Amino acid sequence: MVAAAFLGAVVVFGVSYTFGVFLKPMAADLHVGHAIMSTLFSLVTALTFFLAPFTGKLADRYGPRPILGTGAVLMTAGLLLTARARSFAAVALTYGIGVGCASAFIYIPAISAVGEWFKKQRNMALGIAVSGIGCGTLVAAPLSAVLIDRYGWRESFVIFGWASGALLLIAAALMARPPAGAERIKISVIHKCRTSAFGFLYISLMFSGVAVYIAFVFIPAYAADIGISRVAAAAVIGYIGAASVVGRLGLNALAPRFGLVTTYQASFVILLASYALWLMARSYPLLAVFGLVMGVGYGGIAAMAPAVAAELFGVEGLGELLGILTTGFGAACLVGPPLAGVMVDYTHDYKWPVFLAFGAALLALALVIPLQRRREQPGDERAAGAA
Repeated sequence: MVAAAFLGAVVVFGVSYTFGVFLKPMAADLHVGHAIMSTLFSLVTALTFFLAPFTGKLADRYGPRPILGTGAVLMTAGLLLTARARSFAAVALTYGIGVGCASAFIYIPAISAVGEWFKKQRNMALGIAVSGIGCGTLVAAPLSAVLIDRYGWRESFVIFGWASGALLLIAAALMARPPAGAERIKISVIHKCRTSAFGFLYISLMFSGVAVYIAFVFIPAYAADIGISRVAAAAVIGYIGAASVVGRLGLNALAPRFGLVTTYQASFVILLASYALWLMARSYPLLAVFGLVMGVGYGGIAAMAPAVAAELFGVEGLGELLGILTTGFGAACLVGPPLAGVMVDYTHDYKWPVFLAFGAALLALALVIPLQRRREQPGDERAAGAA
C-alpha cells in the first residue's frame, strides 16, 4: 500500500511541480506572458485539491484501485494531448484540466488508503508514502530540463505521458481497499470542519501553499535571471525534492519524541527561514542552500499534515476530510503564482515573488502556532455525525 501511494505521489508531483522548467519554452511557443502561463500550474493544482473531496469520497465508497486506474488513463491522455496542442486555450484544457483531474484521482485516494491501513506506525507509513512527492520532483525536474534541451517541450510531454501511465497502472494494481472498509461507520465530517483546530490547520496550509507554489513556478526563471543555466536552475527544484524526503522522513521520525503537532509547527519555522535565504540569494550556491532548507520544511509540512489530521479528528471518513483540508492548497495556487506572475510582468523583477512568498510563510507560521492538540472522541464523532 505504501509503495502504491509512493508511486502515485512520484508521478503526480513529478509532473506538476516541474512546471516551472517548462514555463519559459511553453510561454515562448504559445506567445503568452508569465501571469497567463502560471495559471496553468494553478489550474492543475487547484483541480488536484478541489476535486479531492469528491475523489476521496469515491475511494471511501468503491476502494482506491479503480480510482487510481481512472487517474492513470486521464494522466496519459492529458500529457499526450498537450504535446499536440497549438494554442493556450487547448493547453489549458488538456494540461490544466486533464492533468489536474488525473492528479485528483490519484493523490488523496492513495494517501488516505495508507492512513486507513495502518494503526501502528501510521505517521511513518504516511511519511514514506508522501516522500514520493520529493522523489518525483528530484528526478523529474533535471530530467525535464535535459529532455527539453534535447527534444523540446512537446516531445518531453509525450515521454512523460507514457511513463506516467505505466507507473500509475502499477500503483493501481498494488492498491486495495483497507481491511475494515466494509465495516466502517459512515459518519459526517462536516462537524469536524467547523472546529477551530480545523480552521487553523486549513488556513495555515493555504498560506504555506502560496509560499511553496511560488517557489516551484518561479525558481527556474529567477535562476535564469541571475545567469544560471536551465539545467542548473532545474537542479534547484531537484534539491527541494531531495531535501523534502529528508524532511518527510526525518521530521516524522522525530515526531514521537517531541510530539507530532510540535514537530509539525517546527516545519513552518524551517520553511520561513528558507525564504529569508532566498531574499539574499544572488549566487547559485546560496540559491541551492535555499532549496535544501525549503525542502526540509515543506517536506515536513506535507508529510505530517495527514497524520496531524488523523490525530486530531480520527480516521473515520479520512479520505473525505483530507480532501476538504487540501482544498486549501487549491486556493493557494489560484492566488500565489498568478499574483507573482502579475508582479513580474509589471515590474520585470523576479524579486517580488520572493517577498510575496516570505510574507505568506510568515502568516502560515503565525496561524499554526495556536493549533490545538486534541482529538475528537469516537463517541463524540458518532453523536455529532448523527446530529
